[in-house]
Amino acid sequence: MGVPRTLGATTVAPGTPTPAVLAAAGYTPAPIAAASFSILNGIATIVLGTTLPKNGYNGPNGYPPSADIHGGINSQFGPGGAGQGAGPAGGQQVTLWGFATGTYFNGKKVTVIDNNPANNSFRFYFAHANVGSVSDTGLTATSPFQHYRAVRLECSQSNGADFVYVGDLNVSSSRYVAALSLTGQLSIEIASENIPPEGIFIDGTSGSDSVQVSLIY
Repeated sequence: MGVPRTLGATTVAPGTPTPAVLAAAGYTPAPIAAASFSILNGIATIVLGTTLPKNGYNGPNGYPPSADIHGGINSQFGPGGAGQGAGPAGGQQVTLWGFATGTYFNGKKVTVIDNNPANNSFRFYFAHANVGSVSDTGLTATSPFQHYRAVRLECSQSNGADFVYVGDLNVSSSRYVAALSLTGQLSIEIASENIPPEGIFIDGTSGSDSVQVSLIY
């Protein structure tokens, strides 16, 4: 069957898809909150509220190895570099959710084109009108290399008769693969040999509802 790993709960944000595994209490690495974002000429920039990790938010050129005299920005941000929008979208992937202003980011998995440790930011292609810098504390999580044989979601005992909907990034009360409730279907186990955890999302009735998350390696 494999080795089980029991995480904590993932809480619903009604109307906003939340990644069931990446947002679970006890899952590592923990999500990192954004501080602000902007969009310019089809490229979005998210500034994190903490130090940019050296792995997880890198473009195809990796984490900048050195700083220059102009504030610590690596040469990949110089003229003609990926920082000018000319780079390939072959970097690491990041899942976004919980944005209050940039709601168009919620539920998206984006591919990093480059990053800037000097201001703790990363960038990705995003088709949207230009947006000046806006404060927003949405959440970001790097897509893990680890895949699982099974992911089990079970209603928390405090949910009452409320529903938690399980699906992909488009999950809602009208689009789901399972509607979990203590008075109906209590749990769902998604089994395969190679499940990417970032692809499972939940939505629900109330912001106090949650699911308990278990993984099987």
